[in-house]
Amino acid sequence: MNKILDRCPVCEAALEITELQCNSCGTTIKGSFRANSFDLLNTAQIDFMKTFLCCQGNIREVEKALGISYPTVKNRLAEIIRLICPDQKISLEGNYNEVLESIENGSISVDEAIAKLKKINR
Repeated sequence: MNKILDRCPVCEAALEITELQCNSCGTTIKGSFRANSFDLLNTAQIDFMKTFLCCQGNIREVEKALGISYPTVKNRLAEIIRLICPDQKISLEGNYNEVLESIENGSISVDEAIAKLKKINR
């Protein structure tokens, strides 16, 4: 089974699920349906979550399994939390070391880093 698309491949606008069909009997249901929160995750995020769960949430074990740093694990986890728990208030800005590592690995620009550091200082 394919993952549900959440964005239009042409214009990137949000897609709405309007039809469901049973592969067994052919019954079709039309309407407006919400996707599961986990359907918002891309393949890399799903793979990360599988590793995180298999490591029982132990960030140090996730680091070893994926060969990534502690701040990278925290940043990926925060990104996923933002998607599946949009009302959850979490510290997305991290600490200075996380921001510096993000600049170093090219995942954020210097301008983005400055904005994050300003938020940390508040």
